[in-house]
Amino acid sequence: MQTKSKDPLGHLKLSVRDFGASRTFYARLFDTLEFKQISDKGQSAGWVTKDGFGIWIAQAEILEPKHVFSAPGFHHLCVKASSESQVDQIYDLVKGEIQIFNPPKKYPEYTPDYYAVFFADPDGMKIEVAYY
Repeated sequence: MQTKSKDPLGHLKLSVRDFGASRTFYARLFDTLEFKQISDKGQSAGWVTKDGFGIWIAQAEILEPKHVFSAPGFHHLCVKASSESQVDQIYDLVKGEIQIFNPPKKYPEYTPDYYAVFFADPDGMKIEVAYY
């Protein structure tokens, strides 16, 4: 008997400019977060969280316009970490390679235990890894 996912959202798909670079980036990120890769088909790949939320990336068919943060559309993707130390581990994984918006720190204005890092993916899309 197949168990249904606990996740109410389903999945998110991101179109990327350079599938190879983004696949490498997301594979390292999601491996560290212990997501399970469920697909890798040459121009698309997908991972799921332990609760079943899927995140897919695929080669964009149209490369213009370039993503502009805070323009209408995608703002940022937040994925949960299992601990503050995992947030720090993600920071160590990506620093020096891509743009860091905010290094790991507490955000008590969100919730008392909120701890997060914010950075860009290879396309400049904002990613947040948070423990709360």
